[in-house]
Amino acid sequence: MKRYQNIIIFILVIVIIGAGFFVYKQKTELNPELEELFSLSEEITLTEEQQNKFDEARNSLKENPDDALAIIAIARIKHQAQDLNGSERAYLMALEIQPTNTIILNNLGDIYNQKKKYEKAAEMYLRLIENNPKWVNAYRELAAIYKYHLKDRYPEMEEILLQGLEKSKEFTGEAPVDFYSMLAVFYKETGQIEKAIEYFEKVIESTPENEGAKIELEELKKLL
Repeated sequence: MKRYQNIIIFILVIVIIGAGFFVYKQKTELNPELEELFSLSEEITLTEEQQNKFDEARNSLKENPDDALAIIAIARIKHQAQDLNGSERAYLMALEIQPTNTIILNNLGDIYNQKKKYEKAAEMYLRLIENNPKWVNAYRELAAIYKYHLKDRYPEMEEILLQGLEKSKEFTGEAPVDFYSMLAVFYKETGQIEKAIEYFEKVIESTPENEGAKIELEELKKLL
């Protein structure tokens, strides 16, 4: 009887050790899918600072695979290393966790721009504008995409910029000047001279030292 008890105890010890090893392994290793996603090509060389951040992020993900900040850190490093596909996949994973994150949306817009996926880039910037309307760079990037690549959509920028201008009045700083400037350029490029003059005058009123805007204004007045 004692012999059987010893065997049972031995089996229980083995099971407990095995379970502990399994838990430890889960916490110290990424699953195969994440391991592939959060690894770097041998062709990529990181700076010491980048490598430290990369290792720190990987260790965090071993503890918590849904750590959005760690995923973003890895996505950024891959982006900096020009691993656009790897960076895109990591940012998309982070986006599922934080769907309104400004940095994720902005950087995905940049990646899609670089990959010439202009529809997707525009989608990211539109989502960014919706969730963070004071992020002025998103308007600039969207305007450039519409102007040079999705030309039939460029007229949409008028309403987008006007809405941004109204929302910008709630902010501090110089955001309104940026919108005046973008609207002035938009109206100039679409042949709406009187409106272009109106907004260049607003630019100069806000920033009297802006010599470029003064030159543009004088040239436009000659067209009336």
